[in-house]
Amino acid sequence: MDLYKIAASNLKGIGKQKLKQLCLRTNGINALFEENLCSLEKKFNLKKELLISMNIPQALTKARKQLDFNEKYGVQTLFMEDDHYPNLLKECPDAPITLFYKGSVALNKKIISIVGTRRATNYGKENVEKLIASIQGQDFIVISGLAGGVDTFVHDCCVKHQIPTVGVLGHGLDTIYPRSNRNLAKKMLNNGGLLTEYGIDHKISKYCFPQRNRIIAGMSEVTIVIESPLKGGAIITAEIANGYNREVMAIPGSIFSDSSKGCNALIKTQKANLLENTGDLYRLMGWNNTSSEVRANMNLTKQESVIVQILKEENEIHFDTLVSKSAFSVSSLHNIVLTLELKEIVQALPGSLFKLNHQTFSLGMA
Repeated sequence: MDLYKIAASNLKGIGKQKLKQLCLRTNGINALFEENLCSLEKKFNLKKELLISMNIPQALTKARKQLDFNEKYGVQTLFMEDDHYPNLLKECPDAPITLFYKGSVALNKKIISIVGTRRATNYGKENVEKLIASIQGQDFIVISGLAGGVDTFVHDCCVKHQIPTVGVLGHGLDTIYPRSNRNLAKKMLNNGGLLTEYGIDHKISKYCFPQRNRIIAGMSEVTIVIESPLKGGAIITAEIANGYNREVMAIPGSIFSDSSKGCNALIKTQKANLLENTGDLYRLMGWNNTSSEVRANMNLTKQESVIVQILKEENEIHFDTLVSKSAFSVSSLHNIVLTLELKEIVQALPGSLFKLNHQTFSLGMA
């Protein structure tokens, strides 16, 4: 029953592990809210002081208000024991008892988190764009915190490239912070969603945002730090991910840039793996990279498809040989190859050689 699942998260002084123990003793969560205090004390041998401190009546009052909101706005209740609760997050000892989710994608898929500073530079934004574009066609969900800076750019790029993206919020679903991201949040609902542990009566606090970072880290198979100073939310997320034995990757930056010092420090202290290209990500995670293949077949003209097919059969090919095999004129082929280069499908090599661009993006110091 959703009412009880919501109320469970409002009980005072009760964490995930303690609630599990109580549910085992009472044969499920229902008894906690349906039995009176005397019955709970005697039937299940629970201490009256504990039951009073939990403040069950207040928890139910708050839950009814939240349930009304959920039903009105199509918000799902994800309880820690439910199948649709994120599986990886279930492994974390400090995971929320209950989550609230409004979205259009199931959360038990391959998830990567991409985080970074709120003061994103052009370098950071460029790397976000290249990274997101390179994973188009993969069966990923990308999550971030919907904060300003890198988070905003991550979600925006995902929407543009039609990659499912979920924002993990540090407040309830009755508002969006920062306000400037309201339109972006609405777009995300079409192919992704918004997730939070906080109810609608929870006041926004600066302490909630570092707290929500454990959800970002816990849900993800790998956390990628795009750009960060030595201190900040992205570094906190990376540290939490390491504590959960999750993989962490970071993009290096200039030693003279404060915005890259956090990433460089993570790599230097071996708290993060170096991320220079998507190949690094797929090798670390043991994933197959199908994005190049998908991208190579997206929105191609018939002439471009001919060139791609020829290049699939050759590791490298000289321009003259490409002219001969394709039967296109030199001028036409120049234009076709240039377009494929701009689409990052074909890579030009020294000596008028060309090949398919299997390394779909390149990151690091420019």
